[in-house]
Amino acid sequence: LRMKWGSIQSKATQSIMAIKVATVGVAVVAIIAAIIMGPTAFLGGDVDISGSDNNLTVDGVAMPTQIKTTGTLQNFIGGGLRMKWGFKVYVVGIYSDPKVMTSLKKKYSGFEAKDSNLSDLATDFAKSKPARTVLLRFQRSVAASDISDALGEALKPKVGAASDEFQKFILDMVGSDRLEKGSDIYITCKGETLSASLTGGNDSSSIRIKGLCPAVFEVYLGDKAVSPQAKKGFAEGVATLMASE
Repeated sequence: LRMKWGSIQSKATQSIMAIKVATVGVAVVAIIAAIIMGPTAFLGGDVDISGSDNNLTVDGVAMPTQIKTTGTLQNFIGGGLRMKWGFKVYVVGIYSDPKVMTSLKKKYSGFEAKDSNLSDLATDFAKSKPARTVLLRFQRSVAASDISDALGEALKPKVGAASDEFQKFILDMVGSDRLEKGSDIYITCKGETLSASLTGGNDSSSIRIKGLCPAVFEVYLGDKAVSPQAKKGFAEGVATLMASE
């Protein structure tokens, strides 16, 4: 019985891996197609993800291939799940002004997802001046204070006491005790200015703290990334986009 059960487990695992590989392949095709065809529709500063041509899936969660925040159209690069204690908390999407990728390609032409210079590329991306966005799409209801505390804790080694100011900034922006399942938080950096908004991507609150913008992206792309899946998705997305241009 043990041998049969082990065999079943092995086959099930292989099937799941095959499904995941297929899903990634579909997502990559969707990204390239969306970049070529452009967004289906944009309503002011909002993100419209109702059209299938403007959607892809990250770990089974629909994400827009393009967004518009702080007046700048940005393309999806990569993303992945943020897990905590075995639970799915939110899906991370990393976006940027096309100018960022154009600049990076000049320095990292031929980049592949497993290249040893991923850390350098991620740092350069984090320090870029054109618009970059982290989109957090929540997969469960969570206390707003838990999210602000977690982000503040991750930022503290990078920006010190300024992380406390950022925590308050996020709480004030959310404006309620909880973030419900399906909620979005958009965190956009443009130069040294960080803007944050809820579902829809409308410009909302902004804050300027030296070093904060690079630190936010290092939380997800740095050596101690809080979501290894998102970092991996970013690396694979960069490699795919560079190869397709």
